[in-house]
Amino acid sequence: MQISERVRLVGSGKNGFQTSHPLDCNVFLLDGGTEHALIDAGSGVEPERIAASIEDAGVPADRVKHLLLTHAHGDHAAGARYFRDLLGVEVTCSKEAAPWLEQGDVEKTSIRVAIEAGVYPDGFRFDPCPVASPVADNDKIPVGNLELRVLETPGHSRGHVSYLWMEDGHSSLFGGDTVFAGGKILIQNIWDCSLQEYAKTARKLDGLRLDSLYPGHGPFLLSRAHRHIEQAHSHFQSLRVPPNL
Repeated sequence: MQISERVRLVGSGKNGFQTSHPLDCNVFLLDGGTEHALIDAGSGVEPERIAASIEDAGVPADRVKHLLLTHAHGDHAAGARYFRDLLGVEVTCSKEAAPWLEQGDVEKTSIRVAIEAGVYPDGFRFDPCPVASPVADNDKIPVGNLELRVLETPGHSRGHVSYLWMEDGHSSLFGGDTVFAGGKILIQNIWDCSLQEYAKTARKLDGLRLDSLYPGHGPFLLSRAHRHIEQAHSHFQSLRVPPNL
């Protein structure tokens, strides 16, 4: 699904557009001209459906050079090893989350509790995946003729980052599970979900006055995304919790 001139949706599960496996997050393909980047990897369940979407887009496999993970939860990162092996992508995630991904740590990534809660089925796999580029706040990532800036955005989870892209005065954010359309957030009963950190992240993103938002679930926003982020920030400022996705 072509969203904008440079962004295509190649995967999306039950909380989005249902174009790939129901457990998948939104998976985006960013066109940097000479090379492309995948934003998040989906759940690793039937990842060939995402691979087929990339092929259907007419993008040569050897042009997809990067896999940029927002965080290490299963619906976003369990497919990382598949795409590293299939496409030879350079895997990027936060410095904090990198060892969890490399070790397939089912505790730090909350995979074990998610299976116990029935979020993921028994036998759900999180294959360890080498990380080529651990990143931190304000690091720059070139993707062809584009440049993304890393923003540390904890709250939904530890080790969560978002990727900011500026072009021709237009600001876009690949936000993972930070803020969603309607000012919603995603609070879960897991070890590293923090309302206090979430409030700081909402304030940080509100200050950017973003134009476009490509979230990890649900609809994307191609203009005036800042209005939705402002809603979440306003709830936190009033000592209330924004609506949960």
